[in-house]
Amino acid sequence: MSIEIRFDEAARRIFVFDEVYSERAAREQAEKRKLGAFGTVARMQSLIAGGPKPETVSLSKSELRYEPFWLVSAQRAVDYTCQVEYTVAVDNAHAQRVQIGSFTTEVAARGSKRQIVVPALETCHRKIDFATHLDGLKREIRAATLEAYVRNYKAQDVEAMTAGNAVESLVSVASVIQIATSRLTGEAITAHEIGHDQLLIDKLYLYWRPVFAFEYVWTANGKTGVVEIDGLTGDGVSNGQWFKDKLQRVMTRDMLIEVSSEVANAVVPGTGVAVKLIDRML
Repeated sequence: MSIEIRFDEAARRIFVFDEVYSERAAREQAEKRKLGAFGTVARMQSLIAGGPKPETVSLSKSELRYEPFWLVSAQRAVDYTCQVEYTVAVDNAHAQRVQIGSFTTEVAARGSKRQIVVPALETCHRKIDFATHLDGLKREIRAATLEAYVRNYKAQDVEAMTAGNAVESLVSVASVIQIATSRLTGEAITAHEIGHDQLLIDKLYLYWRPVFAFEYVWTANGKTGVVEIDGLTGDGVSNGQWFKDKLQRVMTRDMLIEVSSEVANAVVPGTGVAVKLIDRML
């Protein structure tokens, strides 16, 4: 069985959110959370002797970084036939057999009911939709949270994302396409014969959202901790991370198109489904 994978003409795009919270506002939020940068135990110890105190915790470095997440949306359209049997009630109590065109069958009694069974071939068309948001750093961030960013905040549609302050996505284009195709091809189609099977990816979007990161040093024991402030919502994470793996080169929309085209022209892993890419962009 072969499945055609198509990309919509504007399927692959790159978006960058502008920060809503300023660096100054984010720094103020981070200062309020800095004692929590060293974990829950240290925060509890701050209430007693031996724990971090505001005067013993200082800011060592900070950055505005951009963290990636994906939006993928796809639809599967299948034309197929099903061999079925229709059970038809016969109201005439005296009928012995029924002829429909060239087909003739005997009337059968089922208790007090009389009926015939008619074999038929159904011509069917089915559409299956799939869409999800995926954190690019493989964290347990709910899809609804990422969806809220897209729904509530404005993002710029750009041709390229510059290297330097953008965090490298740990989720590849291949993984995103595999998730969509595996989910859609995993849907059972009860069919006698499949005539046409097509999967259309209408959104393969890569988003980068702003996050302020502040690294603090607990001078008493040399420990470091990171406070993160969401550049869109202003929400904070006291025990955050400092990501070292940044984009090493500019990420362009053309690169996203090229890579996704190469990935799609393959076999969907784990399904045994041969995939034929028909790309309207190229």
